Amino acid sequence: MTAQRKLENHIQALALTGALAFATGCTPAHYVTTEKPDYDPATSSRVRIQSGNDLQAASLRAGACYTNAWQTDPQRVSVDDGFWARYRYSSRSVVIGMPQSPRPWMRTDGLHFKDLIREYVVPAGQPITLSMSTAGDVGSGRYGGYSWSCKPSAMTFTPVAGQDYDVFLSVDESSRHARYCSVSVHRIDGNGLDEPVALRTAPKCPEDASAVTRSSSHN
Repeated sequence: MTAQRKLENHIQALALTGALAFATGCTPAHYVTTEKPDYDPATSSRVRIQSGNDLQAASLRAGACYTNAWQTDPQRVSVDDGFWARYRYSSRSVVIGMPQSPRPWMRTDGLHFKDLIREYVVPAGQPITLSMSTAGDVGSGRYGGYSWSCKPSAMTFTPVAGQDYDVFLSVDESSRHARYCSVSVHRIDGNGLDEPVALRTAPKCPEDASAVTRSSSHN
């Protein structure tokens, strides 16, 4: 059997497993991994990002500019379970001990469908850039249903030492056929703080800078 044929069989098997689980009304499996990375509140911050293995996408990048998803960029971290994630009927969250989110749907026991959360330690005082998108289907195409998608501008901010942040996509569903969305960052703590953080639109990284980054990663 050729490698191409094995790949096609693998995709078909994953898709069939997900379709059967969905058809029988099963709830997607959700796994939670607890990690203990080094965290010094004097020099670091923590960030929780909500994403998913369905039609969502999110990434975190060191620096104040963004690169395209298809570019090789060692500075960018994708918030998902990898290439095959969309075909699996499951998701995996990673927690590191951040305070509970004020948003129930950003807690491990309140996640919807194949949503997930990932928590990261990031250097304080250095900008990070957030890229996010989502999509969905409403109803059946035969009976007036439609598909929609939303990808806002990448946004950047500079975390403050010792502070914790929730990152999520705010979606306005007031329009029937269109969706407006934006990246939101809120500062949180263990006492109910839920403070919006001012963001800046991130520019695209210069092509020469991306090339240098890629080249240096292979040296």
